[in-house]
Amino acid sequence: MSGNVYDSLHVLENVIFLKKSPLFSSMKTGDLRAVAEIAEEMTFSGGDEIVRENDVGDSMYIIKEGSVAISKEAGDRRLELARLKKGDCFGDMAIFDAEVRSASVIARDTCTLLRIDSDALKDVLIDYPSIAIELLKIFVKRLRAANETIQGLSASGG
Repeated sequence: MSGNVYDSLHVLENVIFLKKSPLFSSMKTGDLRAVAEIAEEMTFSGGDEIVRENDVGDSMYIIKEGSVAISKEAGDRRLELARLKKGDCFGDMAIFDAEVRSASVIARDTCTLLRIDSDALKDVLIDYPSIAIELLKIFVKRLRAANETIQGLSASGG
């Protein structure tokens, strides 16, 4: 199979995958193709550190296969904050700022991830502004959920 045909099939496979991902499910196929074309597929083994807390972020990741653990240093120990699986994403705040990572991400098993570079995505957003609108909707939804969690914690005194 020639390189161009393989590349086209690979992009199409990633478009289908992204369409099933909660982050991208409401986006148009043409917009997803633009995202799939800039996505870099990466593989990590169980125990590999994918993202390190306090490193400057420059990309986001979507889990295509496998699972990861999100963890944060707390004094002399490491707290697991969450486990993410196929279709979930992490590092998405790094798309819009170059701040340090708020947590580390470790592969729990063999993982295949799609890495989306923030500079490449910003270039795509110029040509496909509807992607930015969809991402903003997702970020607002997450912010509302975080606000509800904080409100619930303060109401319970916890």
